[in-house]
Amino acid sequence: MKSERKIIPFPTTVSEAEMNTALKTMYQEAATARSTDWVAFIEEIATEGRWYLKDAELFRDLFVDWAIFYETDEQGKTPHGRFLEQVKDDMSPSLYRALRGLADPVPSLFLVEEERVVDIMSKQTYQTDLAEIEVEPGDLLVGKLLYISGKWRFAIAYMKVAKALVPEVRILLADFVDEVGEDALLRQYPEFCAELIDLLLDIEEGNIAPRPE
Repeated sequence: MKSERKIIPFPTTVSEAEMNTALKTMYQEAATARSTDWVAFIEEIATEGRWYLKDAELFRDLFVDWAIFYETDEQGKTPHGRFLEQVKDDMSPSLYRALRGLADPVPSLFLVEEERVVDIMSKQTYQTDLAEIEVEPGDLLVGKLLYISGKWRFAIAYMKVAKALVPEVRILLADFVDEVGEDALLRQYPEFCAELIDLLLDIEEGNIAPRPE
């Protein structure tokens, strides 16, 4: 498990295109190296519930965003850490520093406000570009933020929760943290996402009536 580190300022000499190319390579190499274990875990979780294909695909992407940065192997290395070791001598110091800073912050739940989101766990505020995400103030976004070219953006996957359902999600999160501990979203983020998908399906299918706001 990775401990928290200070966020490393994004080097101004690194272009967004450079970062996107490096990120794509990192994700591809990690998926190739860990494919057997990851597929087995995703299939195990997905088949425990009544998920549709779209739910399984969403969980897969949320899991990968977490596993890249926080899942450790038998040597205590994350895919992110191993990738940095492999490419350090072949890339510019500025690109290396930019990639190294991507592990923070950890995945979380972010309350949408005007032009920003607030991490409901840490209360930290992030100025984000939400133009490509159809959300309204009061909605909740679940995912991993990346700091690229001076901007915060969500990684490959995020889950959107409508404002009306946020009270239910807050209760689920509180129960999960009580059971797992304050670092629950760092250690067991995939398991929380699975429980959240189950909850939203229960509400969608009428098995649970959402509480009033």
